[in-house]
Amino acid sequence: MPTLDMLGMVLRYSGPERRQSEGAAMWNLLTALLDEIDYGILLVSQVDKVIHANQAACVRLAEGQPIEIKGGRLMARNSELQATLSNALIGAQHRGNRMLLSVPLGDAPTTLGIVPLPPLGSDPAPDRGLTLVTLQRQQLVETLSANAFAKSHGLSQREMEVLTALCSGMKPAAIAAQMGIGVATVRTHIHNLKVKAQCDSMVELVQRVAVLPPVMDKPRVQLELL
Repeated sequence: MPTLDMLGMVLRYSGPERRQSEGAAMWNLLTALLDEIDYGILLVSQVDKVIHANQAACVRLAEGQPIEIKGGRLMARNSELQATLSNALIGAQHRGNRMLLSVPLGDAPTTLGIVPLPPLGSDPAPDRGLTLVTLQRQQLVETLSANAFAKSHGLSQREMEVLTALCSGMKPAAIAAQMGIGVATVRTHIHNLKVKAQCDSMVELVQRVAVLPPVMDKPRVQLELL
């Protein structure tokens, strides 16, 4: 059975046999699993070396996050934030610190999750540990969650659009203006949504969608980062 020692050897060795080992198979399975999660997730070693960024992270970073992957390393886009990010990664890898790191992004801050992971294999040396970096969710309900919910409950295209707007925090009047329809029509769609989903209120409806699993809607091309 593949072990963490095997996985550690895979991450440190880049020879021609790497892709044929049991550890490589375990690693491929792990990265495939991470790529199916619709949250931005990065695995970092040696303080800031990016071992893997899942597809959601690639998309989020391309959209302009305060951090980026440059030369295979996780970097901040300004020197002040770089010092804060480096300290957080060092604290996770060498002292086992976990934290939520608030960083500026436009008019409002965004949050990075910094979580230490166990060393790879039996060697407890700090440089063999990994750090998990998670990006903040962009919205309460991911697009796929809303789409999957709509399909499973037989919602019309318009009802799905109203549901997506509700999940993004929009009020009926704003939804009506965005969709170019009357507020009364929006309220009719909301009534139909509650009936089909067997919910008593808009709050319950949004909560039902918010707790759905965050899986990707379709495979995306993985960016070459390393």
